[in-house]
Amino acid sequence: MRQLAAVMFTDIVGYTALMQDDEELAMGARTRHREVFQQQHELHHGEIIQYYGDGTLSVFKSALEAAQCAIEIQTLLKEGVAVPIRIGLHMGDIVFNKAEVYGDGVNYASRIQSLGVAGAILLSGKLNDELKNHTAISTASLGLFKLKNIDGAVEIFAITNKGITIPRAADLKGRKKNTDKTIAVLPFVNRSSSEENEYFSDGITEEIINALSKIKNLKVTSRTSSFFFKNKNVPIRQIANDLHVAAILEGSIRLAGDKIRITAQLVDAEEDFHFWSESWDRKLENIFEIQDEISLAIAHKLRDHFGHFEIQEHLVGKQTNSIEAYEYFLKAKFHFNKWNPEDARKAISLFEKAIESDPNHTESYLGLAECYGFMATTGFMPYEVAWTKSAQLTYKANELNDQLPGVQYQLANLSFFASANYTESFKQATAAIALKPNYVEAHQFMSFLQIVANEKERAFHHLEIALSLDPLSKETLFYNAYFDYMLEDFEKALEKLNTCLVHNPSNLAVHIVKCHCLLKLNRCDEVINYFDTMPYGTVGAGEKLGLTGLAYALKNDTVNTEESITQLAENAKGMDSLNANSYLFLMYVVTGENDKAFEWIGQAIEKRYSLLLLRFGDPLVNPIKGDKRYSEFQKIIYAKE
Repeated sequence: MRQLAAVMFTDIVGYTALMQDDEELAMGARTRHREVFQQQHELHHGEIIQYYGDGTLSVFKSALEAAQCAIEIQTLLKEGVAVPIRIGLHMGDIVFNKAEVYGDGVNYASRIQSLGVAGAILLSGKLNDELKNHTAISTASLGLFKLKNIDGAVEIFAITNKGITIPRAADLKGRKKNTDKTIAVLPFVNRSSSEENEYFSDGITEEIINALSKIKNLKVTSRTSSFFFKNKNVPIRQIANDLHVAAILEGSIRLAGDKIRITAQLVDAEEDFHFWSESWDRKLENIFEIQDEISLAIAHKLRDHFGHFEIQEHLVGKQTNSIEAYEYFLKAKFHFNKWNPEDARKAISLFEKAIESDPNHTESYLGLAECYGFMATTGFMPYEVAWTKSAQLTYKANELNDQLPGVQYQLANLSFFASANYTESFKQATAAIALKPNYVEAHQFMSFLQIVANEKERAFHHLEIALSLDPLSKETLFYNAYFDYMLEDFEKALEKLNTCLVHNPSNLAVHIVKCHCLLKLNRCDEVINYFDTMPYGTVGAGEKLGLTGLAYALKNDTVNTEESITQLAENAKGMDSLNANSYLFLMYVVTGENDKAFEWIGQAIEKRYSLLLLRFGDPLVNPIKGDKRYSEFQKIIYAKE
């Protein structure tokens, strides 16, 4: 008789070895296993088909009862002298007669059980689907696996209920080899006699990452996550697991006078073996040709290893004829990548020297623009002054080369933060991703653009890409936290924001979003006192006045609220006018002065207030989102064409 059933396979882990060491103990374990097994099958309406040595085969009419039975069996067998068993479950077609059960359903369950570890319950995707509406049982995917004598890869799930062992994917037998076209480029080791040449090896590593990132169907881990492992003694397989990649590129650079020696090796992460290596001895004057040659060689070897994907004729173009300008550029990037104001100022000086050496070096204009943008958004320079400077430099870079992904990305930032032009910002961010599909910063920004416009699914799509490209980056974590904030999951956002601050206590953007979370959680007193212990100059006067004013307003402290509005109005005339002005809008909203709030929006659209796009969709604006005027303005503000 053929029927659909939930099939359970179990066996005792290490039973054969136990029999050899202590036969009496092994027999006791098997006896206890069978007692618990029979008791629980009676309670959950399962039918025992066969005992075979240290294993069992049984069937259930219900996937839910099979899972509940498995949980009880594991829980009971962990009590006292534990009996280490592994359990596999599958929902499938079986042939059932009085003598035996067989069929694909039985084979699947047997193979799934064989993957497992002691204390775990593994499920097929089909059985997991049957449990989705039963909240008492929680599960998690462990990924794709190759099962013996079964075609294709099978997704395996584990029950994650309290007390049940949850294995890591790497702990299981039969892990399917990661055949995704994914690679991480680890920081090349500086083999030069001088430690000062560290900037050069880091810079060349980043240039190779950028080159490979241009390949559409190759996923390349971003610099931030790859450089997380710099100077750390971590096994290749663990790095690959942490970054979710199939291959690792590692290498070294030796710079001596006008000569350079570069070595590179590609490692299959799953098998942990080098499948390609090469060395290059060249003159420094040919640095761009070397980078192109190396990047193309790596790309072709990856294609041989992974399977076909398209590769451009060239991946690296010649930036400049001035090696001096290029060296200044790499030194500037080295400092800028440390993401603090002191090193950003050093980077500004070095980028300026690069431009002195080559007034047409596009990448240095772009680097300078990014520095000023960083100083603006983190509050280490006056917002309007820094963005104005960033704009001038970006437009210059755009004149020199409008096909650089970084130019389009920087234009997108300017359109949003300086011009309040959502339409242009969206177009430019889209162009940046088209030019460089692995551009993590552009995906982060696109996620941000979509979530402020309440395009949740599209925002999550780009956030997922950013997380896959840059899983260890605190910047990606910040965008993830902001996504949670905009979805009004304030506790989850706070947890991520606090993690960001552990790594960078001076990140003003993180502090601001954290204060917004605290306001939405009615923790207003914390916001009022939030900046008391922070160094002077960490936050602008407009920002501080605005946040504390909102806290007073939400506490219904009329006196302090009115005083805050007065001070904000005064500050709106001074150096920090943009921040103060935008907080006046939020104050109008939370104090119920809706007409004033909508009047502000109208003026902001007309005058292109730079913070309009950021404030308009904020959860603090919820009190007016039901107003017809709000939806009308929303169509205008977040228009994509």
